[in-house]
Amino acid sequence: MEFADAIKAELQRGNQHEVSVIDSDLLATRGGFDPQLVLAVGGKAVDTVLGREIRTPVLLTLIPRSSYDKLPAARRDDRRISAVFVDQPPNRYLDLVKAALPNIDRIGLLAGRDSREHVARLSAVARERKLRPMTEPINSDADIYPALQRMFSEGGALLATPDTSVFNSQTIPNIILSTYRFRVPVVGFSPAYVRSGALVAIYSTPAQLATQSSEIARSILNGGQVPPVQYPRIYSIGINNVAARSLGFDLDPEAVIHERMERLERSTP
Repeated sequence: MEFADAIKAELQRGNQHEVSVIDSDLLATRGGFDPQLVLAVGGKAVDTVLGREIRTPVLLTLIPRSSYDKLPAARRDDRRISAVFVDQPPNRYLDLVKAALPNIDRIGLLAGRDSREHVARLSAVARERKLRPMTEPINSDADIYPALQRMFSEGGALLATPDTSVFNSQTIPNIILSTYRFRVPVVGFSPAYVRSGALVAIYSTPAQLATQSSEIARSILNGGQVPPVQYPRIYSIGINNVAARSLGFDLDPEAVIHERMERLERSTP
């Protein structure tokens, strides 16, 4: 696994720390396991680790903010537990729209059963960025196309969210096709979205998340405090040039958009 290999390489640099990579299924039955720090990578590992009695600091990684928010309050309040989320902070998605698509001011958001709060946060940030959020509740796949029709009668952009009740392998192709018909770009949150036809996406690679996680881990192992949960610090931008030509968009290069976003982030309170 790219993330695990990168973490192991970072922490073993200079032979500072011994690192063991253990499958979550084996961890559940393993006795006599007393590490200085546990990094739980992905949802399954998080469930396994947090299902045990915790005696050591735990860093949760490669999970979305929505999964962390579903943890029991006792876990979220435990100062031995921190997390590096896989998704970007809400402001960064909207800054991407401002930086990459400056002529668009209407943002469509599909609110599924697992993304109501996330969509509310995105809507609030959109208004702060002088963008107009348009939200539609989605209770089943049958709700998606009518929602897109209502939202994009006057154009705009669709901002995808990591809610598999709305955006999944069955629905994404039809969503992309529908937005093409409406001449509306999709803003995604992973390289897979760019490959599927989204115009632009913002994401942190496993290597980028591993760098941030290893810095936190090294600090804890060297006696530092367990920090608060945090979003990715480092991120990448992907552009689908075929989609740009098809939709009639002339996007700046990734580096230019990234620099513009950095300026927006610094200038926003």
